Amino acid sequence: MSTTEQKIRKWKRHACLFPCGIICGKKKDTIVLGRILNMSRQGFLIETDCAFNVGDVLSIIASPGREVDGYDLSDSYQGHVRWGQTDESSLMGTYSVGVELAVPIASPEVDAQRSN
Repeated sequence: MSTTEQKIRKWKRHACLFPCGIICGKKKDTIVLGRILNMSRQGFLIETDCAFNVGDVLSIIASPGREVDGYDLSDSYQGHVRWGQTDESSLMGTYSVGVELAVPIASPEVDAQRSN
């Protein structure tokens, strides 16, 4: 990612590697496994072996007890696929998807500003 792209991002990315379950709005009876590779207050980068389309509505079920830089990820999140790409050389999953969350994750930075 270029320096220019980093500057235009609204929220800082936090690296992680957590398993998650993914339920697609079209197939509510199927849970697909994935891994959250990084997260921000507004979204996740997820790697999985299942292809999703841009616009698909997803429910992300994070693992209990997971925390990244003060963000508690012990919850489930709703969002939609903003982009996707195939990465056949990946050792962990064939597809990467960027998921924008419907409701931002509570931010330690925002919470600290509110208490001041």
